[in-house]
Amino acid sequence: MKRFIIKTSFFVAPFLIFYFINTKFYKKDEGDLVRLGYIYNNPSPSSEIIAQYKPLENKFTLISESDLSQNVNMDVLTIGDSFSDQGTPGYQNILANKGISVVHVDRFLSEENPIQVLIELINSDFFDRIKTKYVVLETVERYAVDRTSELSFTQSRSITDITKQIKKYKEKKSKSTDSNTLQKVEFFSDATIKVPLFNFQYLFLNRPLYADVYRFESENNLIFSNKPEELLFYKGDIKSLVEKNDDKKVSQANKVFNKINQLLEKKGIKLIVMIAPDKYDLYYPYIKNKPKGKEPLFFEKLKKEKKEYLYIPSYSILSEMIKKEKDVYFYDDTHWTMKGADAMSESIYNMIKNKKAVE
Repeated sequence: MKRFIIKTSFFVAPFLIFYFINTKFYKKDEGDLVRLGYIYNNPSPSSEIIAQYKPLENKFTLISESDLSQNVNMDVLTIGDSFSDQGTPGYQNILANKGISVVHVDRFLSEENPIQVLIELINSDFFDRIKTKYVVLETVERYAVDRTSELSFTQSRSITDITKQIKKYKEKKSKSTDSNTLQKVEFFSDATIKVPLFNFQYLFLNRPLYADVYRFESENNLIFSNKPEELLFYKGDIKSLVEKNDDKKVSQANKVFNKINQLLEKKGIKLIVMIAPDKYDLYYPYIKNKPKGKEPLFFEKLKKEKKEYLYIPSYSILSEMIKKEKDVYFYDDTHWTMKGADAMSESIYNMIKNKKAVE
């Protein structure tokens, strides 16, 4: 028995060591890039950046909080993905705090494809009940081409459909456990091995085998708090470059936005398109050893397209901000910080007040 325990300990001991190291250095509850990349070193945690901002009063409304049996009136309806799902520090709430009434289509209602869902809402009785002057359609850049490639302009989603979906979601949520607790590394999981293995590979590779996160050396350590020496990017930002750099596909995406604007204008509504830049595109100039053949060109190509809709020049606004300020995006996350969200809300605000596109 003693010999068995000794032999077993030789096998179990490394796993115990890995587990305790992971518990100490791997923080799953920080930014998504640290979580997906299983990264130990995080010199600029998103929690520290968020703590620097004074919390805003929540002044925007969710569709799920609205009485859909009555007419709902607002200045702006917003719909999008995770960049539109940042809660009180998000661009919608900052815009609402500027005196613009905002209602947001909950992400669970549109997460499969906010562009398709908007088309379905236009085709139904939704905008007969939901009265708005503007619709802000947001999509992250890496999915902009894909989300506009295969759409149905005949499908619809009525107020009744939305109401049923909200009820079903709330019932499901009430049965689920609290998701706001700290995330811990489980001993009996592949993370016990993946975390140390990935961190070892990051010593030699920009992206470990099967990893979802790239780590490049930075040319400027002043663009994020605490002066990190590396830049973190989601794999999808780079994987989607072929599509994002395709002239025809970018042109097709623009045609879709023009068509959606035409449909909304028939209802007396103007479309505002806001494409959230991929972090890789924004911070590409700051990569020390830039990967060959991986230059992002999406916004350069989109700029040349003729637009009938109002367009938020997010890439140029945020690129200029990075030259002057740090933490426009989170170091350890794919999303913009409250600084970036504020810049987007200011652009939308000025566009509404001036009633014209910002060039």
